[in-house]
Amino acid sequence: MNRPGKQGLAAAYLAAFAWGLSKGCNVFLEMDADFSHNPAYLPAMLAEIETHDVVIGSRNIQGGGVEGWTFLRNLISKGSSLYARAVLGCSIKDLTGGFNMWTKAALEKIGLENIISKGYSFQVEMKYRAFIVGCRIKEIPILFTDRKRGTSKMSRSIFFEAFINVWKIKFVAGSNTAFTQFIKFSLTGGLGTVTNLVIFFFCADVAGLPEIPVSVCCFLVAATQNYIINHKWSFKQNTENEALSPKKWLQFIAASLLGLAVNIAVMTLVITNFAPPYKFIAQACGIMAGMTINFTLSKLFVWRKNND
Repeated sequence: MNRPGKQGLAAAYLAAFAWGLSKGCNVFLEMDADFSHNPAYLPAMLAEIETHDVVIGSRNIQGGGVEGWTFLRNLISKGSSLYARAVLGCSIKDLTGGFNMWTKAALEKIGLENIISKGYSFQVEMKYRAFIVGCRIKEIPILFTDRKRGTSKMSRSIFFEAFINVWKIKFVAGSNTAFTQFIKFSLTGGLGTVTNLVIFFFCADVAGLPEIPVSVCCFLVAATQNYIINHKWSFKQNTENEALSPKKWLQFIAASLLGLAVNIAVMTLVITNFAPPYKFIAQACGIMAGMTINFTLSKLFVWRKNND
C-alpha cells in the first residue's frame, strides 16, 4: 500500500489492518521488513495462533533476546517494556516489540477505532487493549537481530512521547483495569466506614445498646452495603448478567474479615516495632494492608472474571 506522505507508524498499521479486514483475512502478522524479525519463527507463530488470539514474538522471555544492539539501547528497550508493564499492571513481558500475530477476532475485540497512539506506543496500546479485553495471549521466544543497513528512527522526542503516552493509554484504554477497580473499591470501603460509624453512634451512643453486639451488626450492615456496591459498580465489568448471591456475599464477608485481621496485625506490628509518634499512622498502615488483601481476595475469588 502506498500512501501520500509520512503519516506515522500507527496510521500505517491501522490502514493495513483495515484493508485486511475488508478482504476477509482471518490472521494478521506485524513484522519489520529488514529481517530483524526472522521469518523462521512464522511456523511456530501460526501453530500457536490456532489456539490463541494474539501471538507475540518476545525478546524478554526465556530463550529470547537481542543481537547486535549496544548496551545502552538494550537497556532502554528493556527499561521501556518494564516501565510500561509497571504502569499498566500488565503481565505481557514484551509490550514494545513489533513481531506480533493477531486473529480477526482479536482486532475486533480491541476496536481499532479506539486506538489513540500515533507512534511507537502503538504496540504497547494494542497489546494492552488485547490484555484487558481478555484475549488469549501467547509469547514465544525470538532472537531479534539488528539491521545491517540504515539507522533506527527512534529519537529522544519519540522516546519521551512514548514515556508520557503510557499514562494516556492507562487512563483511556484501561478505565476498567485493576487500578480503577481498586480506586472504586477503596471509595466503597470509605462509604462503608461512614455507614458503620453512623449506625454505631445512634445504637450505642444514643440508644445505649451494648457496644460489641452493635459493632458486629454494624460490620455486617456495612459489609453488605459494600458487597452490593462492589457488585454493581467496582467490579461491574466482571458481573454482567450475574445476580447478587448469598455465596458471593459470604465469600466477601470472609475476605473482609481476613482484611480486618491483617489490619490489626499490621497495626500492632508497627506500634510494637517502630513506635510511631502517633498511633493513627500505624492504623493507616494497617488499613492499607487490610484493604489490599481484601481487594485481592475479592478480585480473585468473589468477582473473578469467567474467562480469567
